[in-house]
Amino acid sequence: MTTPPHPNYPPGPFQMPAPTELICRCCGISPAAAVTFRTQVAYVVALSIRSSPGPFCYTCGVAMFRRLTTEALAKGWWSGFSLFATNWYVLAANLRAYRKIKRLPPGPLLPWPPLPPGKPIHRRPAAYIALVPLLWAILALVGMTLEILGHN
Repeated sequence: MTTPPHPNYPPGPFQMPAPTELICRCCGISPAAAVTFRTQVAYVVALSIRSSPGPFCYTCGVAMFRRLTTEALAKGWWSGFSLFATNWYVLAANLRAYRKIKRLPPGPLLPWPPLPPGKPIHRRPAAYIALVPLLWAILALVGMTLEILGHN
């Protein structure tokens, strides 16, 4: 026996989610996972952390992960505190959320599109800006170590 369609929804080619299922905040499909993606922009003396709470479906979650993680990789390293602490937390939290998203099945096609996923992070040039402060930190640590050991 099938359940009759809900009276508030027009009949269509896709099933509406059960009232207890999460739906994506961007495109409205189910299943979705309750995750939060973060990004950080660091300035020399301050930093700004922004979050984007879900729930997200598979496609919108991948898109949000790629967008915010690339921004954190490009702009999140430019203060001492963020270089050694907060940006690492942002990146680790995004990876945990991404793992939850990757367990979801891709949703059905709808008349309105989900967020476009875009290029993977390793194919976005802005992600490699992170190498500049990372190399600076490594060179600074090597220089301090040599100075302490007395090598000139």
